[in-house]
Parts: sequence; structure tokens; C-alpha cells
Amino acid sequence: MQENAKQVYVVDDDEIFHFILKKMLEQQTEHLEVTSFLCAEDAIAQLQHLPVCSLPSLIILDMNMQRMNGWDFIDAYRDIKGSLQQQIPIIMCSSSVDMRDMQKVKRTPELMAYITKPLDPVKVKQITDCLA
Repeated sequence: MQENAKQVYVVDDDEIFHFILKKMLEQQTEHLEVTSFLCAEDAIAQLQHLPVCSLPSLIILDMNMQRMNGWDFIDAYRDIKGSLQQQIPIIMCSSSVDMRDMQKVKRTPELMAYITKPLDPVKVKQITDCLA
């Protein structure tokens, strides 16, 4: 990782979303490294074994994935966050516009924002503002 680079984890089972988001983030932010995870289990496993200096600055999390969805990821994150030296901001990113999902996000302290897909430059700016 480059010196002073911010690390972002993208946890989403859609490879095209990873590609698009990475390109959009790179257009708006310098010194950013994006690590992609196609399944939430891999992201949790990575977090459990990282030294403090390597923790991501932000996690962008899809709500609807196979096997372990975004809510399951939050539950697993709660189990390990006490062992992490810092809390990691998480943004839920989903195509769902269901009010129940949005209310659940508001009641979930680990989530700092909810952004709907598809992404546009304004939404990507919301993401990059969370890195400041």
C-alpha cells in the first residue's frame, strides 16, 4: 500500500459494481487503495487477521449477498470489533429503497450512511467525504 493511502474495502458479490466504484473513487480521490471482496466471509476473515496499521479507513457493504448478507456481516463485525484497535466506518450500499431497510440502517450504530445503487458522482462524493 502506498504511504498515506486510505484503504477502502468493498464487500459486494457484483464484480461490475466493484469495477465501477473503483473507477469512480479514483476519479475523485488520490491516494486510495480499494480491496474487493466478493463474499462477506472473506472480508471478516481478513479483518480478523490484520495488524492495526492495515485496517481499512472505510467499508462499503452490499446489503443483499449470497450466504452472508450485509446484516450478517454487521453481526460478525460486532463479534470482532472489540479486538480491532479502531472502529471502521461502514456504508451500506444497496439497490433497496424499502423504508424498513432504511429504518434498520438508522438503528444500526455501526453504519454511518446508506447509499442507493446505482451510484452517481454525488453519491460517490458522499463516500469520499467519509474518508476525510
